[in-house]
Amino acid sequence: MRVTAILDLAVLALLAVVLLMPRPDVKAKPAMNVAPEKRERVAELQAELLGAPGSLEPSYELANIFLDAKRPDWALAVVGEALANHRDDYRLHSLRAIAFADRFEAGPAFESVKRALLLCETPAPGAAVSCGEGARSRLLLLRSALESVADIDMRKDPHIARERIMERLRPVFLPKPKPNKPSTAPPAASPPP
Repeated sequence: MRVTAILDLAVLALLAVVLLMPRPDVKAKPAMNVAPEKRERVAELQAELLGAPGSLEPSYELANIFLDAKRPDWALAVVGEALANHRDDYRLHSLRAIAFADRFEAGPAFESVKRALLLCETPAPGAAVSCGEGARSRLLLLRSALESVADIDMRKDPHIARERIMERLRPVFLPKPKPNKPSTAPPAASPPP
């Protein structure tokens, strides 16, 4: 009986090695596709936020890096924690709106940008950062674009959402395509026979 118990353990150990060993063709990739110095900065900011959860400036910078790295869920987590302590900062609401828009959630994105614009136009007493004209213009443009798709499900109707956004942005940002003009250059001479 003792020999069979040892064999059972040996078979179990071999089975565990076979199941838990990675395949040789598996390649590990970083969770974020950003420059190495940005990854180091993320680690620094996360360490800073461990010491002081919800701090405004580290949260703002970290959420921006996450949005640049196409990680809106991570940005929402960071912004959500910071909003618990800094409800009246328009920048956090703006980042929240962009993260929701990246997740194709037009309704919450529109509500967040409305709140950001309200805080920008009427800042709370003791606001950390005042809203300049450039930030206000960007928020107006974002609100206009999100307002056009606030009533549709962007996941089910992405083409309609795109058309509405492009229609709303065209007069502000996108130039209309120019019609092809007939060429005024003389035709190229054909070679002699």
